[in-house]
Amino acid sequence: MVTNRLLGDGERLALLRRCYLQHKCDLPFEKIVSAIDGAKASVSPKLFADSAIEDVYAAYQDALAAEDSMDFSDILLLATRGMAKKTIHPLSVRWLLVDEAQDMDAVQCEWVMLHGKSGVEVTIVGDDDQSLYAFRHAMGYSGMMLVSETLSSQEITLPINYRCASNIIAHASALISLNQNRANKAIHAARGNTGIIGLHRASDRNHEAEIICNAIEMSGNPTGWAVLARSNTLLESIEAKLAKSQIPYSISGGKSVWDGVVGSALVGLIRNIERDDLTGLANALSVCKIQPHLLNHSADSKKNCTQLLDYILSQTSENDERTRKIIVGLKKGRIDWLGQAKNGQVTLAIYAAAGWLRDSIERKLPKKTPLNSNGKMIGDLAVALSKLNGSVAQRLNVIMRKFGDKTSGGVSLLTMHSSKGLEFDNVWILGAEDNTIPHPDSTEEDERRLFYVAMTRARDRLEISSSIEDGLFTRFVDEARLQCN
Repeated sequence: MVTNRLLGDGERLALLRRCYLQHKCDLPFEKIVSAIDGAKASVSPKLFADSAIEDVYAAYQDALAAEDSMDFSDILLLATRGMAKKTIHPLSVRWLLVDEAQDMDAVQCEWVMLHGKSGVEVTIVGDDDQSLYAFRHAMGYSGMMLVSETLSSQEITLPINYRCASNIIAHASALISLNQNRANKAIHAARGNTGIIGLHRASDRNHEAEIICNAIEMSGNPTGWAVLARSNTLLESIEAKLAKSQIPYSISGGKSVWDGVVGSALVGLIRNIERDDLTGLANALSVCKIQPHLLNHSADSKKNCTQLLDYILSQTSENDERTRKIIVGLKKGRIDWLGQAKNGQVTLAIYAAAGWLRDSIERKLPKKTPLNSNGKMIGDLAVALSKLNGSVAQRLNVIMRKFGDKTSGGVSLLTMHSSKGLEFDNVWILGAEDNTIPHPDSTEEDERRLFYVAMTRARDRLEISSSIEDGLFTRFVDEARLQCN
């Protein structure tokens, strides 16, 4: 097979989506991608349980051939099959060193073993307790043992941790020792000092973010901190608090709160203070649960913002009091906000627009319900904007450049997966509820490894928090023999 191009991941997914749409498959696109990736991570041809996946896979492989292209999985798979058939020679080397071996999939394991069988001296290095990519078909400890046993290797265990304070590694070791599928090793610290460990229960996610932000401010050194969470969404509340307090931060491997559903809706709405931004206005109304058919229009019926609001009112029943109040309030608000901005009262206009968005999002809630997390986040983001100078456009430009700049230093915001391989003086794990980690879509042992990795990013101080509103403290806290005061 001769190919001219190796597809990048974005191109690969775009081509897969084309094939997915071609066959009008009822399965979710993500499930199709996972199944095809799993097939390409297997040495032997794999039969799909669903014929729809088989159709998309066949169309994808045909499209690759027709477009003289190949994805990365095909390169390794073809090389491995070629070596097994003796049509491709192994690398002409004496030694082969494989790092992060816990992340090998079946094809990668086979590629390594074929080199070992050909006479190459193979060394694999890995930490089975840091195998986090089962969802990418990594084999973890079983893959490392497969290679080791196949090649009759000598196993050398390195149980000393040089990063963490002694009590941090002791609690992390207590947790990970409960996993059954792992190497037999007793991890202990090289450092003799005792670190700081704290557990915190907050009333809700907003309160949790306040506790974290206050602790970072009191430390006087935001650059020494990392805040870790199971998902990017969980990091939005703390990012909003940091922006509000003008504490510098950087984001690794995720998107900013300003690009999230609520943050981008607020930005789009505020942009309307100074200019007609139909997309921003429509996105803000969408977050307020205005029906999509009232917001989406073809090019033939293109409208400006005023026309869109009038159209929505004309199509809304008198009985739909909620929608009518939202639209009437927005029509009046836009006039008021524009007047305030023209009179130099930009901050007042921003607060007013943010207040309208917060109230409109929460209009379905009972009157005595306290502000939900979205409402509080909107308030924090509005405060962040209010502390800047200039026009709306100038403030939004500063926000996009200043906050979340990956080169700006400050507090590091990361998912637990993204934190692998990194270390920080101080680590705060947020969102440590039992329904968040362990996550129901993953296995207990995979999630325990993930929490272990998060804990062991900390050199000197480890703080773990959870929200009472979102559930009980994760069982991993008890398993690590930690106690909440």
